[in-house]
Amino acid sequence: MEMETSKYFIEEPKPLILIISGLSGSGKDTVINRLKEISTVDFHFVVTCNTRAKREGEIEGKDYHFISRKKFLEMIKNGEMLEHSEVYDDLKGVPRFEIEKALQEGKDMILRLDYQGMRKVKAVYPEAVTIFIIPPDADKWLTRLRARNTDSEESLTVRIQTAVSELEHIDDFDYVLVNDEINHAAMDLLTILRAEHMRSRNRKVVVSGK
Repeated sequence: MEMETSKYFIEEPKPLILIISGLSGSGKDTVINRLKEISTVDFHFVVTCNTRAKREGEIEGKDYHFISRKKFLEMIKNGEMLEHSEVYDDLKGVPRFEIEKALQEGKDMILRLDYQGMRKVKAVYPEAVTIFIIPPDADKWLTRLRARNTDSEESLTVRIQTAVSELEHIDDFDYVLVNDEINHAAMDLLTILRAEHMRSRNRKVVVSGK
């Protein structure tokens, strides 16, 4: 008598939404750029919308989607903007079509957002994976901030105060990534990506009877 067996097949893993946050001066952009260099994954880097004028050297659709304030407000009204904020009289935000495009193409995507932006996007896409990047200790973090020489003492004070507020919400993130050495941090980020792809919620095994 032939034994009954079950057949199964493994579905392609779902594309991941990675939301990167972290302290100002923690090296978020540097870690992301290093990840681009060491990984063969075809990431979709989500391009945000901005109402300010395009600066010299910036590329439409790569650095930002440069749109009018009127268009931006229309997108908010129509539910086409996942999150937005106003900075120095300019509006910036994450358009829904950027996420949906990557999902349709099956590409993992990366967004760089602050805590408030993370919460808004997470509310729409609860499966998003959230990562908070932080320097190894406060002394190194302050050293990095001062070494940039881009802020006045007043601006530096504001950044420090903002950091204190951000640290209060660190438990809301799925992962905390310590950026002590750039290559290690980028590899840790890649490890998170690989591990998330192996979670059962992302890699379905479909079983059917013979």
